[in-house]
Amino acid sequence: MLHHRSMPYRRLALLTLAAVMLVALMSACGKKEKDTVIATYNNGGQVTDKEFEKYIAYQILSGNSQIAMYASIPQIKEQLVKQYIAAKVLGDQISAEEKDKAKKDSKTFKENVEKARNTQPDFKQQLKDNDLSVADMVAFYEETLKFQSYYSSKGEEFKTQVTDEEIKAEFDKAPSDYNVVTVRHILIGTNDPNTGAELKSEEEALKTAEEVKAKLEAGGDWEALAKEYSTDDGSKNNGGLYEKQVAGGWVAEFKEAANTQPVGEIGEPVLTQFGYHVIKVESREEATSADKLSEESKESISMQLASTKLNEYIVSEQDKLGIVVTLPQEPSESPSASESPAESPAESPSESPSASPSASAQ
Repeated sequence: MLHHRSMPYRRLALLTLAAVMLVALMSACGKKEKDTVIATYNNGGQVTDKEFEKYIAYQILSGNSQIAMYASIPQIKEQLVKQYIAAKVLGDQISAEEKDKAKKDSKTFKENVEKARNTQPDFKQQLKDNDLSVADMVAFYEETLKFQSYYSSKGEEFKTQVTDEEIKAEFDKAPSDYNVVTVRHILIGTNDPNTGAELKSEEEALKTAEEVKAKLEAGGDWEALAKEYSTDDGSKNNGGLYEKQVAGGWVAEFKEAANTQPVGEIGEPVLTQFGYHVIKVESREEATSADKLSEESKESISMQLASTKLNEYIVSEQDKLGIVVTLPQEPSESPSASESPAESPAESPSESPSASPSASAQ
């Protein structure tokens, strides 16, 4: 609940929005008598509008529910087309053995798609509406697996290139991010973590948080009060406890409180994107130098640096492909292209279509 990558909405809610946007996107295109080439790249490669529309539909049905929203924004759509091409080309550079593995792994996915199509009318209709065959789904899935294999292999390669000097430099940017902190907290959420529906206004959440703080200061039991009030499923049944966590993994406001609040005291309620938190820092181990970091923290920094190097490499390889995108130029007041996912083609494929009622939450 408290980490940077956590989301307060589950996949199904986003899937609904994405499906609506995809229908609108497809309707805007209208029926075409002939596929239109929207991108070309080295050695005669090309992508048509129909192929890309199918790819977007596949991504949604496989769980990447926000991609339709991004694809509705022209400048971001151009980036997505380039990423799609890069994933196809780079994924094809893996070894024959890895390609065979991707093909074998795709068989299970094919079985799941066929089962969903035959037993779930809604899913069958979605395939039909988007002109997606089982073969299309499997082909896109296999391409995704191949790119993931490429991406993972290159990631390990760059990880071995990270030096102690680079780890120290990264640590020195924000040493307090590596403090090891034990906290208890009770979250008075403003939104339901399952649906995104509003639970309380900020004013109401603050009032409740202040009441909880008063009860704790009067000797109230953390275990009982966390179960009664907290909306953080990750800690409410454990007295709100997060033990020996690296501070940098928490959202900014919570991290600040964990790093600065006096140990042993219950601080004033802290507002984050999730709601108001009543926090008590139980212990804090200050990170004083990179040399004294735990192996886990060093590994985390190394992976972060390797990821940065890898993404820069992927962009440079993409630039070498001579990609020319020719989308219709339409005025847009939408968010800037910088808001698009950095590595959309690397989304993890699921073993079953996420559009099915049994889809797992994010």
